[in-house]
Amino acid sequence: MSIVVLAEKPSVAEDIAKMLNITKKEATHWHSEDIVVTWAVGHMLELKYIDDYDPTFKNWRKTAAELPFIPEKFEFKPKSGSTRKQLTAIKKLMSNKEVTEIVNACDAAREGELIFQTIYHYSKSKSPVSRMWLQSMTKEAIQRAWDERKSGDEYQNLADAAYSRSEADWLIGMNGSRIAEVFLPKKRTERISLGRVQTATLAILVDHELEILKHESTPFWVLTAQFEGTDSSWNGRWEGGESTEDTKPHWILTLEDKERIQALIDSGEKAVVTEKVSTSKERPPLNFDLTTLQRQANSMFSWPAKRTLNVAQALYERHKLTTYPRTDSRFLPTDMKDTINATLTNLGQLDEMGGFIQNLTSNGLQNVSRNFNDAKVSDHFAIIPTGNLPTQALSKDEQRLYNMIVRNFIASWYGQSVIEKQKRTANLGGEIFNKEAQQYTTLGWREVVPKNLSHPEGWGTISVDNPHASISSHEWSEEKSKPPTRIKEARLLSLMEKAGKDIEDEDLAEAMAGKGLGTPATRADTIEKLLSRGYISRQQSGALNATPHGIRIIEILRRIPVEWITSAELTGEMESSLTAVQKGELSASEYMNKIVQQTQELVQRIRDHDRSKLFENDQSIGTCPLCGSKVIETALSYPCEKNEGKDKGCSFVLWKDTSGRWFDRQTATKLLENREMNDLHGFFNRNGETYETSIVLSDEGKVTSAKSTGNRSNPTDEALGPCPTCHGTIRETDTHYACDQEACKFAGIGKVICKRTIKPEEAKAIIVDGKSPLIDDFISRRGRPFKAFLVLEGTKVGFEFPPREAAADARRFEVQPGVVAICPKFGAEIYETETHFRPRSSATGCKIDIPREISKREITREEAKELIEKGQIGPFDDLIAKKTGNPYTAILYLKKNQRIGYRFAKRE
Repeated sequence: MSIVVLAEKPSVAEDIAKMLNITKKEATHWHSEDIVVTWAVGHMLELKYIDDYDPTFKNWRKTAAELPFIPEKFEFKPKSGSTRKQLTAIKKLMSNKEVTEIVNACDAAREGELIFQTIYHYSKSKSPVSRMWLQSMTKEAIQRAWDERKSGDEYQNLADAAYSRSEADWLIGMNGSRIAEVFLPKKRTERISLGRVQTATLAILVDHELEILKHESTPFWVLTAQFEGTDSSWNGRWEGGESTEDTKPHWILTLEDKERIQALIDSGEKAVVTEKVSTSKERPPLNFDLTTLQRQANSMFSWPAKRTLNVAQALYERHKLTTYPRTDSRFLPTDMKDTINATLTNLGQLDEMGGFIQNLTSNGLQNVSRNFNDAKVSDHFAIIPTGNLPTQALSKDEQRLYNMIVRNFIASWYGQSVIEKQKRTANLGGEIFNKEAQQYTTLGWREVVPKNLSHPEGWGTISVDNPHASISSHEWSEEKSKPPTRIKEARLLSLMEKAGKDIEDEDLAEAMAGKGLGTPATRADTIEKLLSRGYISRQQSGALNATPHGIRIIEILRRIPVEWITSAELTGEMESSLTAVQKGELSASEYMNKIVQQTQELVQRIRDHDRSKLFENDQSIGTCPLCGSKVIETALSYPCEKNEGKDKGCSFVLWKDTSGRWFDRQTATKLLENREMNDLHGFFNRNGETYETSIVLSDEGKVTSAKSTGNRSNPTDEALGPCPTCHGTIRETDTHYACDQEACKFAGIGKVICKRTIKPEEAKAIIVDGKSPLIDDFISRRGRPFKAFLVLEGTKVGFEFPPREAAADARRFEVQPGVVAICPKFGAEIYETETHFRPRSSATGCKIDIPREISKREITREEAKELIEKGQIGPFDDLIAKKTGNPYTAILYLKKNQRIGYRFAKRE
């Protein structure tokens, strides 16, 4: 043995072994006479926790005064779990004195470098290191990376950046989270975690959420009219108003204006029509980097960023169809020109792509100087097809993403598309009605990535001799201004990439390169981390919103203030400095000194802040309705200044987080002044979906819905039917079908259950018949569809799942009527079916589901009763193993989750 190759995961190790013609495999590695190929399983070591260095830090509160904790030397430890055995094997292979070279074949990026470096140093090997730089997983690319491997010393800057990123996140996260958890105000059930990238990302969503919440709706009318010309017919919208920061040209704001325009229409006067024609060009797309790929998949398929990354990784690693996905470049190196030609030729064999490739062959490649740009390729080039064709069936997700990447790649070599825009203006006595239509005059790259642009039916042409049109019909609609739309992941990824700035221009975006939040490879994980910690939530539509918990964290940090950790721009500068370390333009020690300084500032400011002074310079939001004193602002609420705590002083307090909404200062001020607000937006139900409702504020500060919210209705709400629990009536609230009696214990029926809206007729069936029709489009927490009945079970509604279909060859038994046993845990009655002993309804919570035949042995009614009531039966010596057909002996018992378990006799 002379060479040990370490890949990042088993599948990559296998591909490398195959390229090297290594066929012998052990449990932990592949090997030949002189080469061993082994694998990591992602990060196998992690930085030690603070209390690993000093056990006294296990008590966060008592050691808060000693923060920040800055290790003299950062130390790693093996991660707990199943990877330890593989780590021990790698260490043994690497430390073998016969090894003359260790090859780093981990992912060609910062995190891959860290995985290798931590394992290599853990092994204490002194063997020299070389580096394979894998751009794709085709056999040719692996061979090239093997042949061209370089000394590990050439990647020292990458290693420095990898360690710096890890240590910086540790310093900020460990110290910041501890000090914030101890000193920041929060609810009892809340936990606080801070991070270099996650907190700045959260701040982007918080700022946007506050813009939404403070929006005040403006009512207006919209007028559309159907115009009939000599050779044309179209629908135009009145746009005679002013465009300001607060209004748009098509808003008709006053009744006077509405009546004036209506009178003009009634007069029968004809409009004078003019038309302005212009053209614009659409540049063909650049190839994808990871962020633009994730954005496009989110826009087209509503995929979360994490899902796109996982599918892209599978196309790269398992199928070898696309290149390395975790790239931040959208360009190609000039030495790939021959490779690109070969790739395009191969793609011509795909059924839908042949015509496009023929077009390129005939007309030549466009945009060559733009797509090939060595200056804009760093560690990896753009995500493009490898030229390999699918040799096995792709999943639906893989097929969709592969098709998108292939089409975008081909389109990047096409010419521009040209759009003709026709803006038609009808002037009716000085009132302006506009309509714009567009169509492609030159398809260009849109031939490959189609977009439907065409004139509406009847558009026709305007006569030069008779440019007049009459109105054949018109329609008024009452509308109101809407708050900004919530951010979806496509836009959030763009904001993270550009440090919180909305930049669509490609050249301006290029200037922000390297100054974003995190890296393309880590942004998806950052979003998922914010979701898992409850700082943001994802609606069914895919929109993201900051939760009250997330809003409170950012608000307090800014008031302390600790500005850099909540600033996307300042945090983006830190990422830029990390990139400078990777390029060798900044030393790791300089970078870390800055991080230490910022960590010390973070800890000191949070620890030393005076909570009572955070809002002391803010004006009162209004007058207390109970005592006439001023209502002030605190971290959690808007209390009366005379409120001295529980049962002391004035009792008025309006909580910021109440009734499913965060009450921002502007909304709270208006509510306190008017005591009610109609059709207020920004509320969220238990399923995280938004709704509007009208609210009133009591003298004590309690917010209640004019139309009931939650599982208690008012007599004024719309009736559905009699309550199944008491003499009351079930009525429809904003979120439930609920009883109108205060003392009733019926929990109500949620209007949205498992992302499925429950229709009034389905709810009525539950309260009248005790059971809904079968509903087949529920969505589980894991995003999987399932079918079930909703059934009435006492004062609650639960699921009743249709019995699982038994296997076609399952043995069926005669069914005896009557109860077999009573579930000791939930009190449910257990009955026989042809194949199982199970409860009739799962709404009780009982999970007992005992097959009537186990391992070829019939379970009798009496044995089932004993198993349910006593918890076990047996031992039975006539059980037959499914795989071998051999008999075996075991005791059958019910586990804690009420599933069947086996206990075997100890082998002698």
